[in-house]
Amino acid sequence: MPKKKIKTPVQYAGFVLTFEPERTQWLAERLHSGIELTESFSALDWSFERRELTLLVLNVAPISISAIAIMERMHGSGGSGKLKMRMSKMVVFDEPVADSEFLCTRLHSVVCTPENLKRTQPATWDSLVVELCRSRPSSAEEITQLISSRETERRLLGQSNRVERLNEQRDGLGLTLDIAQLDRASVLKTMRIDNIEGANSILDLLETLPIQERSLLEHDARIFNLLLWPQDSKSAIFSDGSNRSVRVHVVDKTNIETVLGIDLIIYSTCYENFLLLQYKRMKKGGKGWAYQVSPSSNLHTQLGCMAAFRAATRTIQTSPPSPTLWSYRLNDEPFYFKFCEQIRPNARDESLVPGITLSEPHLREFLTVPEATGVQDGLSVGYHNCPRYLNNTEFIQLARVGWIGAGKKSAELLKKVLEANREGGRAAMLAVIDTPKERSASGRARRR
Repeated sequence: MPKKKIKTPVQYAGFVLTFEPERTQWLAERLHSGIELTESFSALDWSFERRELTLLVLNVAPISISAIAIMERMHGSGGSGKLKMRMSKMVVFDEPVADSEFLCTRLHSVVCTPENLKRTQPATWDSLVVELCRSRPSSAEEITQLISSRETERRLLGQSNRVERLNEQRDGLGLTLDIAQLDRASVLKTMRIDNIEGANSILDLLETLPIQERSLLEHDARIFNLLLWPQDSKSAIFSDGSNRSVRVHVVDKTNIETVLGIDLIIYSTCYENFLLLQYKRMKKGGKGWAYQVSPSSNLHTQLGCMAAFRAATRTIQTSPPSPTLWSYRLNDEPFYFKFCEQIRPNARDESLVPGITLSEPHLREFLTVPEATGVQDGLSVGYHNCPRYLNNTEFIQLARVGWIGAGKKSAELLKKVLEANREGGRAAMLAVIDTPKERSASGRARRR
């Protein structure tokens, strides 16, 4: 009987990169700024791993290594047709490591350019790393941590109910950070999945999270009283140190393993408006990603609750509020559905979940058109039959400047819908977005 072959793990090897003179100078000037750098590569068919390591050669006289960095693929090409990579988490050497300091390898023999990529041999790469640590012992621990972080998994992969709910919360957190124009990547890249079985919310998986439950709950008590029923929650605040912040409250009384869906409630203190985003999971079949409207989906029941919301809203006799710079809406519809794909295997750590976002009126109308009904599958929503929808960027842009959402007068009726959703097995996640009330257009050019 032939012996079974045992697969041995493939040793990793990164790149030693240099650039044309003007680009080298540009990168060198920004190396100590702490910002992430980007580079375009001509080899579109090059096989990059999800994360790569690169040694940056920004000095050629003598040739020397200025930093080691993680390199990750970016979406899009900026119209150039080239592959774009982001370099981050750099370990920068105050004194570049010159070629003469390497005992076993000459840098000129392994250096490559974005136009002519060449991966080093594993043994050569290992030798370079060892000698970097030897020649710069004060940076050795940072180098080791950086190398380890290349393989650290920060995405929630799988199809269990727990993973699905946590990914919905993760996406909701990322959306609200983007709406507030905060750094989504810096937050989501701190996620650790080693405690996934003990986590009851996405906040349990974030490192160094500033939990401030009592003060936050007291600050947002008015909004909680308007929308949510009294129960335990976990809270956190995210801010860039300026006058922009996101306060997130995740109701955690119910075991997340038993929850059937997540409702994300977004309240903007600037525009004084509410958005309710309900997550639905698409599945990939013969026609691609699609959501099947089955009796167990509870979608028609939710649409019925929203129809009652609309009818009740029309009966309320209140004086319209006085107009302000921030009160006008293109659409005062509060209800939106996000039909989500699963996390893609090549997705970046900070990526939002791709999907189809529809307002409740748009979804209701779509379900009546012939394209929504398949020959055997019944009603479905997917890329194959729904060409008009909001992607993540479009939804974020509309929410960011208050073009969509319902005013405070709708809060009581919104609460009734949330209570009906809770009875249907859904959990609530409230995000309060604090942004300044800009009285001129100057802020638009500053933040893009």
